[in-house]
Amino acid sequence: MSENKTTNYAIGVDIGGTKMAAVLFDLEKKEVLADYKLATPKESLEKFLVMLYALIDPLVEKAKAQEIKIAGIGVGVPGVLASPTEKNEKGLILRCQNVEILNNIELGEKIEKKYNLPVKLDNDANCFLRAELTLGAVKNSASVFGITLGTGIGGALSIDHKIYQGVHGSAGEICSLVADIVEGTPMLLEEVFHNLTQGNPYKLAEEAYNGDELAIKAYKEIGQHLGLALAGVVNLFDPEIIVIGGNVMASSDLFLSEVKKNLKNTTLSPKLKKIKIVPAKLEYGGAVGAALLT
Repeated sequence: MSENKTTNYAIGVDIGGTKMAAVLFDLEKKEVLADYKLATPKESLEKFLVMLYALIDPLVEKAKAQEIKIAGIGVGVPGVLASPTEKNEKGLILRCQNVEILNNIELGEKIEKKYNLPVKLDNDANCFLRAELTLGAVKNSASVFGITLGTGIGGALSIDHKIYQGVHGSAGEICSLVADIVEGTPMLLEEVFHNLTQGNPYKLAEEAYNGDELAIKAYKEIGQHLGLALAGVVNLFDPEIIVIGGNVMASSDLFLSEVKKNLKNTTLSPKLKKIKIVPAKLEYGGAVGAALLT
């Protein structure tokens, strides 16, 4: 038997609204051994599962080739899961706003049957923050708020180095804060974000970098709304630090100064005005944080 044949390895999967990423992770050395990315199908559950398995299969085969025994599979989902207090062994997804085909699906059970391995699910933002607390930008901080910016907006918080899930497992959902009122109708932060980016923040960033004034203005407004929302979080939660991740951070120079300005101007305590905002450090934070679930 090879000396590598231990259970100190896991597969972590990060399901996003646009793409999915997976890693083969060494739990002891805390390092990524292999990674893989694919698009996220949204047409049907059948197509989604085919692509999900196509994402995981190469990592399982790589582990077999290296005589690595996988302890389990962790999955980060951009949605609300059945509460851990409800013994969610089957990995039931209650609501997945940006991948609606996963609504009311017991995804954990399907993956377990496919690979005959233990599977654990968590919210993708929780997975992101778990990885950054363990290996990334905030590993020396105990009280942190994490936010991810991609196809949608995710949020998570930690207390005493542990992810705070809340009573029903849905703590940290900053996307659902009311960020604006249009013609008398409240609009949630994620709705405002989608409206300003027209569902494609990457294209909007490209237009802004090419000098498009409307795109530049849109990103400035995004920064304003994010700053105000984060100020509300800071006033309620009083964290040590805020970490921001997600693919949209590649264009953070278009909006981050507005985030910091509006956060500072809207926090109540003078001490809170000094709170730091740092970019995430890990490339595959969501997938790594999912692997750490096992």
